This record gives sequence, structure tokens and C-alpha cells, in this order.
Amino acid sequence: MKEAAAELESLLRSISYWIKKKGRDALARVRITLPQFQVLQLVYFGEAANVRDLTHCTGLAPSTVSEMIDRLVELSYITKRQNRVDKRQVILSCTKQGADIIRTVIQQRVESVCDITMKMDAASARYLVNVLTQFVNLTDDERTKPPSSSTRKS
Repeated sequence: MKEAAAELESLLRSISYWIKKKGRDALARVRITLPQFQVLQLVYFGEAANVRDLTHCTGLAPSTVSEMIDRLVELSYITKRQNRVDKRQVILSCTKQGADIIRTVIQQRVESVCDITMKMDAASARYLVNVLTQFVNLTDDERTKPPSSSTRKS
């Protein structure tokens, strides 16, 4: 079983790299870096609403995260507003322009995956989805489950 796990990890890493590369290709048309896009994604999917959350999710220093936020605000991809309860805290929100970037990148990734799955027979593609769904559902940490575009409130 350990050999299968090692092979699966390698395959998942390869797939993850490939999907991220397809997303980077879509990002080439906008003026943000991959780390800025990752921050934008966290805000968009509601996983991070402030600098502290982003620092925790990304592992980056608060000053680095703050610079990224400032750049994304400058580009009108996110907004900042003061928390009404805790005036020291700033709440981040994704703008329509920021959401458009996320949707464009996801669409590019979906099209790329579709190109591959169209080369598979339908039963194999469905089986792959079912097995990967089961795998994700068995992970014990809710934070390891990637946000789904269908769970995003537009």
C-alpha cells in the first residue's frame, strides 16, 4: 500500500503542477503575480478575510501579505474596509474585477482538463471523478479541501 501511496502522491503532484501551469497561462493576460493570485483566491473563496488569515494560509510574513493586498487594492481586485466590531481589523473583499480573474483562470483550467478527459472514454473519466471525490472526502482536515467554484456566492 505504501508504494501505491507514493505513486498516487507523485501523480497528484504532477496533476497539481499541470493545472497550476494552465492557470498561470491565463494569468499572463493580467497584471498580477502568482502569489498575488493565490491571495486573491483566498479572499474570493472566503478562506481569508484579513491579513492575519492570509498570513496563516500562505505562510508569508505580514509585511509581504500587506504589500500584496495594497497591490491588489491598487488594481481594484480587492477592497479593504474597517471591521465594525474590531476597528483595528481590516476586512478584505473581492471586487467584480477580481472575481472575473478568478473565473477566467478556473475556466481556462476546466477547458484544459476537458481537453484531456475528452481523450478518455466516458466511463473512465466518470470513474476518475468518483475516485478522486472519495479521496478528497476522506481527508480529515476541512482546510485541505479546495474551494469549489460552485460553493462561491456570486
